[in-house]
Amino acid sequence: MLVVLLVGAGLAWSNWQQTGVRETRSLQTLAASLAEGTRVMLDGTRVSMVLIGQQLASVPTHSGPTAEKLLQSYLMLQPDLSAVGVLMASGHIVTTGTRQRFLKDLLSDIDAHTAALHSGLNAAQQAALSHCQRSAGFCLGPPVRDSDPGSSHGIWMIPLFQPTSGMDGKRLLVALLPLINGRLPAWRGLPRPPQSAIFLLRDNGFLMSRYPYSARVHYAQPQQGVVAQHLMNHPDLQSGVFSGVSSAVAAWRLCTVHRIAGYPVVAGVCIPRSVLGAAWWRSMKAPTAGAIALLLLSTFGYGYLRRLGREREKERQQVQQELWEEKERAEVTLHSIGDAVITTDIRGQVLDMNAVAEDLTGYTRAEVVGQPLEAIFRIVQEGGQEPADNPVRRVLEEDRVVELANHTVLITKEGQERSVEDSAAPIRDRQGVLLGAVLVFRDVTEKRRLTSELAHQATHDALTGLPNRVLFMDRLGHEQAQTLRRERLLGVGLLDLDGFKQVNDRFGHAAGDVLLQEMARRLLDELRSGDTLARMGGDEFGLLLPDMERIEQVEGVCARLLEVLRTPFQLAGEDIPLSGSVGLTSYPLDDAPPEDSLRHADLALYTAKAAGKDRLQWFEWPMDQLQIERMEVYKMAEAALNQGRLLLHYQPVVEKTNGPVAVEALLRLDHPERGLLPPAAFASALDAPRLARRIGCLVLESALAQAEVWHRHELPLRVSVNVSAYHLLDQAFLSDLQTALDAHADLPASAVEIEITETAPLQDFARARETLLACNRLGVRIALDDFGTGNASLTYLQKLPAQTIKIDQSFVRNILHDPRDHAIVAGVVTSAHLLGLQVVAEGVETAGHADLLTQMQCHCLQGYAIARPMAPELIPDWVNRYKPIFQK
Repeated sequence: MLVVLLVGAGLAWSNWQQTGVRETRSLQTLAASLAEGTRVMLDGTRVSMVLIGQQLASVPTHSGPTAEKLLQSYLMLQPDLSAVGVLMASGHIVTTGTRQRFLKDLLSDIDAHTAALHSGLNAAQQAALSHCQRSAGFCLGPPVRDSDPGSSHGIWMIPLFQPTSGMDGKRLLVALLPLINGRLPAWRGLPRPPQSAIFLLRDNGFLMSRYPYSARVHYAQPQQGVVAQHLMNHPDLQSGVFSGVSSAVAAWRLCTVHRIAGYPVVAGVCIPRSVLGAAWWRSMKAPTAGAIALLLLSTFGYGYLRRLGREREKERQQVQQELWEEKERAEVTLHSIGDAVITTDIRGQVLDMNAVAEDLTGYTRAEVVGQPLEAIFRIVQEGGQEPADNPVRRVLEEDRVVELANHTVLITKEGQERSVEDSAAPIRDRQGVLLGAVLVFRDVTEKRRLTSELAHQATHDALTGLPNRVLFMDRLGHEQAQTLRRERLLGVGLLDLDGFKQVNDRFGHAAGDVLLQEMARRLLDELRSGDTLARMGGDEFGLLLPDMERIEQVEGVCARLLEVLRTPFQLAGEDIPLSGSVGLTSYPLDDAPPEDSLRHADLALYTAKAAGKDRLQWFEWPMDQLQIERMEVYKMAEAALNQGRLLLHYQPVVEKTNGPVAVEALLRLDHPERGLLPPAAFASALDAPRLARRIGCLVLESALAQAEVWHRHELPLRVSVNVSAYHLLDQAFLSDLQTALDAHADLPASAVEIEITETAPLQDFARARETLLACNRLGVRIALDDFGTGNASLTYLQKLPAQTIKIDQSFVRNILHDPRDHAIVAGVVTSAHLLGLQVVAEGVETAGHADLLTQMQCHCLQGYAIARPMAPELIPDWVNRYKPIFQK
């Protein structure tokens, strides 16, 4: 009896070990396939996020609709993602997708470092999210949950982080990968053994996903089960088999894990003890019954032994059936994966392949089993026929995971070429002995085509097809290095169209785009194949002219470009005359780095524009110094504005019969070291875009407030306020004027006069006229200042709604001695009277000037002979003491 018990115990132990080995191998194969499929999915997502990040790099921070459109296009190519968004360096957030609201909240919370408070995240999640935010590369974030009214446990998602850069600095691109009942989208259709669970687990024990979902699962905190504990104790673990209590279900489990190459995550499969017990018990039913029968019927002899032998044979067949079923489950798993999969033995001969692999290679499974892998998986380098290294051979030789080199092409059975991405991993037994390899690959032909298009769009202008600023700067740096080696000259230029805005305003932006395309074609026809023409933005284009021997060659090319621009363009059946201006510098005569070379060309372009346009201008070093001086003046004016050191002085205007009738508000800057400065010392800053409106509002408010005080004290002087061209053409000007008038209701609008120069109408005549008409409707008068010094004609007097013209002092000063100035002033006065306009003569320095002007019927005078500009508190006393200078 003891012998029978010992034999029975040994048989039970042996069957238990065999059952465990069978189940373990099946689980190892499934875990390896699961890990490879997940890695390929993550790698593809990472590459796509890098590419969309590069495309977003050229999108400005404030261009939200453009960024959102790019993200929507990207999401259409990645249907497994539920949302994608970008956090700009400025804090601006752009998101899209079904979970865009949750993603926007998450990005806002991360940016404000308050995620734990507002998004319900625990400390572990917050720490992981903060780590991904600071990561320099692709980062797999912790699972986060979006509350869902239709689910008791909400929707869990894994955030994927990819840092990128943009025009405003560092940006953060984030995508949300949903967990459907704890399952990644890549696992869709994946069969699993009965009562088993598949999962992803981080090296720190943080559970990423589990399918099927269990109420005991805590995605939001580290696990304490046997797999998590062993993984945290052995962070370099590549694969393994474990048994023990699982924290997800609080029960014993047999688990296998396989590391996902390149990520701090392992994929695993677990089955309960009951599955092992059932398989073992199925194999032990007959032996146990036989052992019991042997104990009870040992006396029956040989007949019983023969029957026992037959039962053992039946059980052997049953075990074989179970082994076949296990193999079938493994094969079903292999054939259900969305990627192509081929497994080989240790000699590199094909053991199996799934249906996807059959479709990609053109071979059937029956044709390839037992054949060398190279016979069916023929790969070459893209763009040629040079053979590429077979990844499976490298796995078998090096015993490690191997990824296929980029730009690899698979030659199918029919000779077709398909771009593929793949990787191969070793298959090992429980002791780590190499058994073979698994090759996972996918067709990325369409993906590479889209990638190529995205790369082109990131470096080229969509309208003209020319290189954009990014590619231009890259070529500029390259050409500078080549120029030094060749001992030649490199021409660097910026070309800008003259009058392009007027074309857009008249014909519309669509017609303007057509004109830009035609202009680009004309310019390219005049350039050599090695030259570069790039669209820098708007109607500004960059030029690179390498391999030049003399400066005259550069000038000759640019002269031809300007000449082709002078040929009229056809738009809507009309000939549209245009011209261009070019700013030039040359390397290495100007040996500045690329950014400064472009800045120097821009300074030269600015000078060409100021000199009358339709010309080319070389950069000269005084331009750089002049720019520095302009910046210093700008900083001085901005500091004075911020510190309240911009003051108004007032210069009286008198009539011969009525005496003082008006004052002109003149700006002064109270410098802490240089004292009170006139406008000429900071004139360049008065029309600067960032300061023009602020200074204009200050002048309006101060002048109207002072005039209101005088009116309340029965001193009804009209106040004239100078308005810069930039402020006048600003859409907010009328609102600023109305605000100032409303704030000083005791001052009649007729006591306010706006003085403008000819600059604003020349820039945009239609808008300037519309704005001035609106001023008249408010009751405000309009005066044309410095009349006669600009390019405006007498047509301006006819078309602009002005009530006053002010003759510039450069004409008035010499009317006593210069007949030409006398004639000009007399002609302006006569023309103004015929048009019903009031005339004010500036620069009246003597009584003789005053008498002569009144003889010309110019009765309003302003100048040092009358009074110098003075502080507002001095005006009332001056008015009381005023004595006419006119001689009888």
